[in-house]
Amino acid sequence: MAQVLFITPTYLKKNTALNGSVDDNLILPSIRLAQDKYVAPYLGDDLMNRLKDDVENNTLAGIYQTLMDDYVQPCVVWWTMYEMIGDLAYKIDNGSIVQRVSEDTTPVDSTTIEQMRKKNQSNAEYYTGRLRDYLCHNSSLYPEYSSNTSPERAPIGKLDMLSYGFSHGNTQMSRTSYEQYDKLYKPRS
Repeated sequence: MAQVLFITPTYLKKNTALNGSVDDNLILPSIRLAQDKYVAPYLGDDLMNRLKDDVENNTLAGIYQTLMDDYVQPCVVWWTMYEMIGDLAYKIDNGSIVQRVSEDTTPVDSTTIEQMRKKNQSNAEYYTGRLRDYLCHNSSLYPEYSSNTSPERAPIGKLDMLSYGFSHGNTQMSRTSYEQYDKLYKPRS
């Protein structure tokens, strides 16, 4: 499948503190990485491919548009910022790593860069949690969320029925064991 991006560099610049003069070629690799590394695992292969197809064919609509606008794009934005921070400060140039400096700026130290990364990571984790929770609670709206078969990736965080069995040797599990589990581990209302 062709590389389809869920956000553009322009979208990223409009929704973050990223300066509009940052070259799009410096942004694109981080967008690709953010989608593949951080967002795709929560969508699973089938839903990821459905969204890519809809974006590529300009047919994104309805609940899939909502999923994209309200949940997927914010994740991609903040994971992109998380990944990109170091890349914007440094570049590999003819076999060495150099720090980018322009005439009217002062570079920040590595501690500040790490603090910025942590802030972006916190934002990204927040939006990823929202995406996961939304999909878990609305999985019936998105058949692709549950249709992955091996070797496709199933989504991380998909709520499955928890089933725990407590064995008493080779005998059949007792109902009492489930009741004990409920008393010990289920939250109290």
